[in-house]
Amino acid sequence: MKRSYLTFCLLLVNTFCLLGQDKDTVYLFNQSPLIGEIKRIKHGTMFFKGDDLGNIEIDLLNIKTLRAYGYGYRIQTAEREFVVGVFRPHDDDGKVIVYDGYEERTLLIRNLNDVQLIHKSFFKRLEGRAGAGYSYTRSSNIGRWNGDLLLEYDTERLDIDLRGSIIITQAEGTWDREREGLQLISNYYFSPNWFGFGMANYQRNLQLGINRRLQQGLGTGIPFLQHKRGVGTLTSGLVINQEINTEGIRNHNLFEVPVILNIAFFKLKSPKISFSTSQTLFIGLIQSGRYRNDGETRINWKIINNIDLGINFYNNFDNRPPLEIRNTNFDYGLVFNLGYTF
Repeated sequence: MKRSYLTFCLLLVNTFCLLGQDKDTVYLFNQSPLIGEIKRIKHGTMFFKGDDLGNIEIDLLNIKTLRAYGYGYRIQTAEREFVVGVFRPHDDDGKVIVYDGYEERTLLIRNLNDVQLIHKSFFKRLEGRAGAGYSYTRSSNIGRWNGDLLLEYDTERLDIDLRGSIIITQAEGTWDREREGLQLISNYYFSPNWFGFGMANYQRNLQLGINRRLQQGLGTGIPFLQHKRGVGTLTSGLVINQEINTEGIRNHNLFEVPVILNIAFFKLKSPKISFSTSQTLFIGLIQSGRYRNDGETRINWKIINNIDLGINFYNNFDNRPPLEIRNTNFDYGLVFNLGYTF
C-alpha cells in the first residue's frame, strides 16, 4: 500500500515537471504525429481525442511509439504485467517506455491489453452502457419491455461494476415485473495473476417462483486469458442468500459456493462485434444437493459511434426452486435492445 501511494506521488511530481508537454502524442507509421488525449487502450484499439480530429480509434499495429503523462495510467499487458506509470517514447518502432516512478521498462505496444488514464475526477472515471428494447406479439396481445444498465468505475487496482436489468410484461392492461436483477461487483488486483472480489446481488424471477433473493459474497479469482482479442477470468468463494418465494415463504442464510466463469471476445474490424458470456454455478452447502446456474450471453454490434445493437440470451436453472408450482426448474429467454455507451 505504501509503495502504491509513493508511486502515485512520484508520478504526480513527474507530471508537474512536464507541464510543457501536457498533450499526449501518438507517433504513427507513414503519418504525421497526432496530438491530443489518449482516452483508453482496450482490445487492440486506442481511443484518442485529437485536438483537431475529435474522437478517433487507432489500431495499435499502426502506432510506432507514444508519449503520455497525465496523472498516470493503469496498464495491463498480454503477458499479465500490471503497471501504474506514464509513457515515454522509445527509439525502436512498436515499443514504448513505461516509467512507474522507480524504474523504466520497455513494452511492446501491440501487447498493451488494457490502459486507463487515472483521472482525478470521480465522474471521468465512470464508463458504461444503457440499453432498452420492446417486443410485441399480436396473437397473444402481450408486450415485453426490457432494459439494462452497466456502470464501471476503475482506480489504480480496484474495479467496481454495477449491473442492472429488467423485463416487464404487459398483457390485458396489467404490468408484471417478470424478471429483474441488480448486481454490484468489486475486484481488487493484488497482482497480475490473482484478485479478490466482493459482491452484492438482488434477483427477481417469477418463472422460478422467486419474489426476491438477496445475495452477498467474497472470494478470489484468476485471469486465465489475457489477449487483445479476448479476456477470461475464473473466480470462486462463498456467498450467503436470503430468499422469499412468491407465496411469501422465507429462507435465510443459505450458504453456497459459486464458480464463476467470465469470457469475452472482440472483433475490431468492421463490423465491430463483441461477444461475452458469464456463467455461474452455485453449489448448496446448507441445502445439500441443491445446484443452481445463472448465466447471460451477449452479442453487441457497434452500428455508429456510441450506438450498438444488442442480443442478450439469459439462462437460469435451479434443481430445487423456492416454489415448484410451474413444473419447471429452468428459465431462459432472448431479448433485443438498442444501447448507448458512454
